Amino acid sequence: MDIGSVIKKYRKEIGLTQEEMANRLGVTTPAVNKWENGNSNPDIELLAPIARLLNISLDTLLSFQENLTGAEIEALIVEMDCMFSKEGFEKTYEWALDLIKKYPNCNILIWQIALMLDARRMTGACEEPEQYDEQINAWYERALHDENEEIRHRAAESLFGFHLRKKNYAMAENYLNYFSDYDPMKKVHKGRLYKEQGKIDEAYEMFEDVLFSEYGTLNLVFSKMASMALEQEDSAYAKQLAEKAGMLAHIFDWGKYNEYAPMLDIVCAQKNVKETYEVVNKLLESVESLYDFQKARLYKHKKWKETDGAYLQVIKEKLLEGFRDAEDFGYMKGYEPWEKLIYK
Repeated sequence: MDIGSVIKKYRKEIGLTQEEMANRLGVTTPAVNKWENGNSNPDIELLAPIARLLNISLDTLLSFQENLTGAEIEALIVEMDCMFSKEGFEKTYEWALDLIKKYPNCNILIWQIALMLDARRMTGACEEPEQYDEQINAWYERALHDENEEIRHRAAESLFGFHLRKKNYAMAENYLNYFSDYDPMKKVHKGRLYKEQGKIDEAYEMFEDVLFSEYGTLNLVFSKMASMALEQEDSAYAKQLAEKAGMLAHIFDWGKYNEYAPMLDIVCAQKNVKETYEVVNKLLESVESLYDFQKARLYKHKKWKETDGAYLQVIKEKLLEGFRDAEDFGYMKGYEPWEKLIYK
């Protein structure tokens, strides 16, 4: 919204005529009319008095809006997307410049505009795409200092990608500092950086580290969801989740023990004697597979500490001790195969 439209909107809201506004500001009525029709703009020394008279801030008067709704931003981005096809890159770029002047503090909009222009120029939508580097990166940098962590991360990713394409590896790595060390995307981007630098083994190790750690996260999520399903007495859903957790362990090469383990809580909750025996038997037989991931080709570039085989026997004894607990497994008492299994 231009300044004339803002003046007209708020003048009407407080019930002033153009003549009354002109009198209070010490200007002519035609001057106010010209402002509102977009034929001229108020002198700079009149901006503060106009804002006070209309009971609005200077930012509002000048259309310097902090925020737009998600729907408003989406509508602007859709409009911009259409402009590329109808008007071409240059005119869309000029439109974007004007739009950002109206909303200089809406960083999510600024980031999305920069991203769209960046993508279009990389796909050959304009001649001499490098001439836009400075402006597009300046917009990314502006979004980089937003209070919202998500916007900062998106801007950092964009700048990382730009410098990676330009082979400015040291500069690209600097933007990874905007990510937490606990953010898996930091490792993903670092893997990309290593790959571009020709450090193939280091890149593989970084990607493998992400796979390894994300398995733990996903497995925990399946476990929590299955527990919730059991609490809601939805055993069919709980079993489905446990099955998927087992498949996950198989896909991520975490060994047979971790493939069977998710089903234990399900059969125990159902007090299913036969299935409890079958699951526990499989667990005891596959304790040795607990460290199979260290031998998996999927993680062949990761470095592992040497494992003590005796520790696996300790784990097996601890498991047997737990299975003998009458409180948790009392329903198994008297089942002969079970007695032989846990007391052998």
